[in-house]
Amino acid sequence: MAVAQFILLGLYPALLCAAIGTDIARRIIPNLLILALLAGFAVLATQLPLHDLPLRLLAAAAVTAVGFVFFSHDLIGAGDAKFAGALTLWVDPAMVPLFIIGCSLIGAALTGAATVRAKGMRLPRPMAFLTKAGQSVPYGVALSGAGLLLHPWSSLMALG
Repeated sequence: MAVAQFILLGLYPALLCAAIGTDIARRIIPNLLILALLAGFAVLATQLPLHDLPLRLLAAAAVTAVGFVFFSHDLIGAGDAKFAGALTLWVDPAMVPLFIIGCSLIGAALTGAATVRAKGMRLPRPMAFLTKAGQSVPYGVALSGAGLLLHPWSSLMALG
């Protein structure tokens, strides 16, 4: 169980924070980070009795598919689509709607800040840092934020 606790309390939050940092700094979520998230979940799945694993895989596949539809319409980046799918593995299947709502609300706040910034208006320091003029919205921040907000209530935490 020590491995599971390390993954749940250390690796997962650290990877999400790294995604926030790289998305803010470079507007990219590195594939290595996504692979680490997938590998961490794979190790966790070998350590814990995940009775809902088929549902988690199905939800992750559905979110990834929808993400790539959005990518094909140039609404989000490919990294965001891959990251959303990998992140969905960590979300309880029953909490996927909350995850999507959380992503949407955080994304809406970021988009609002970017719009205000584009119009030349001043923003409070934290929002100005997240939204640079002329750049896309760092949606990895919204995905990671929703993942971090739901993590304490995850069934994984009870198992680990």
